[in-house]
Amino acid sequence: LEGSTSICQRRKKVIVLGLTGAGKTSLIHALTYLTGTNPNISPIHTIGVDCIVWQSLIHGRDAPLELHILDFGGHDVYYRMYPFFLSDDDVVILAVNSRDYGIGCKDSFMRHIGQWIERVQSHTPGALMLPVITHTDCCPNVEEKVRDMKQQMSKLDEDYTKLLEHKITQADFLLHELLESDSDRRHELSEHRKKLCILKNKRLRLHSKIHHVSNVNLLGIDNLVTELLLECEKSLCPEVIPCTWQNVLEVVVEEP
Repeated sequence: LEGSTSICQRRKKVIVLGLTGAGKTSLIHALTYLTGTNPNISPIHTIGVDCIVWQSLIHGRDAPLELHILDFGGHDVYYRMYPFFLSDDDVVILAVNSRDYGIGCKDSFMRHIGQWIERVQSHTPGALMLPVITHTDCCPNVEEKVRDMKQQMSKLDEDYTKLLEHKITQADFLLHELLESDSDRRHELSEHRKKLCILKNKRLRLHSKIHHVSNVNLLGIDNLVTELLLECEKSLCPEVIPCTWQNVLEVVVEEP
């Protein structure tokens, strides 16, 4: 690669999560093509994971932003593979079917939102999550559901903070009680405490706004596209790679 010039890659990975039937694939289609889906046609459920490459030009930028959008199947058999694709600088879209979400029901909240927050938090605490409510064309009380979601998300965050603080206090107490001679156990506890402090200080970043959209009539899609691109741009770390590598990649992609 000696003598090869370099090229700056403006790429960002976007992960789309949610239960089966949340409208993840239709949402991605609406975002990338700005066309609605036909509600009379049964949706095709994603098997495993699909990758959609989408390039979009942001106002004021000469080079386009390339988003690699990973669309995961919502069935629980696929849950184990999510961590292999998650990174701390990812943007995560959490799709929630507004028709299925139950107001004031903790079980419903944990199933549609809470469990996903906990999964991403445990594996990639530095990621940004954008909650998106889908199927709003079929849900008359969307605003009421949004308020309930925000309240329960705040409560979940508060409980998580208290749990971490309690565990840190426990670790401090045990470290104080342990004899100096028990160096192995002290080292183990000290490392455990460090990890707890990292989790407490480096949290999953939940976007302040919950977008509500319709994949049928595209209500709210324009705002979501704008917000998504801005957030991706803000957290972008451009990769500088040799042109030779890019040329090889283009040849591989073009191969049948």
